[in-house]
Amino acid sequence: MKGRIFSKIMLVLFWLGIKQSAIAYELICPDSVLVKAATPELKLIPQNWEVSEYKDSLLRLDGAGIFSGKPVDLAQLKPKYITIKGKKRYPAWDIDSKFDLDGVGYWFSCSYNRDQVQLTRRIDSAMKVCWTVYSKDSQGGIRAKLECQ
Repeated sequence: MKGRIFSKIMLVLFWLGIKQSAIAYELICPDSVLVKAATPELKLIPQNWEVSEYKDSLLRLDGAGIFSGKPVDLAQLKPKYITIKGKKRYPAWDIDSKFDLDGVGYWFSCSYNRDQVQLTRRIDSAMKVCWTVYSKDSQGGIRAKLECQ
């Protein structure tokens, strides 16, 4: 009896291991970011003029991408079609660390208000290929999830 229970437990753990290996890694962009406004500081304010204040603003996600190195260095990778287990994925990227000759790593970037704000995370160097899955939220805004193997 104990042997059968142990066998069933091992079978379930094996199945979970296979299921988890299908998508080894994922990053999900936050749907929005709240930007706290600040009054811009000008070196010289022209006479009889005032600097306008801004209101705090909620910025919605509008895209995602992968960079070689931090996005501030502007080395965005061009997406392509990649077939993974018989399914075409786009946008997708080959990010094998053997191509990272500078050792800067690959970074995932979530863009808000046409790059006014970017949230970035380094992608695990064990990943070889990644693709972005887009969907819509309940208010019609986009969601972006990076899946990698």
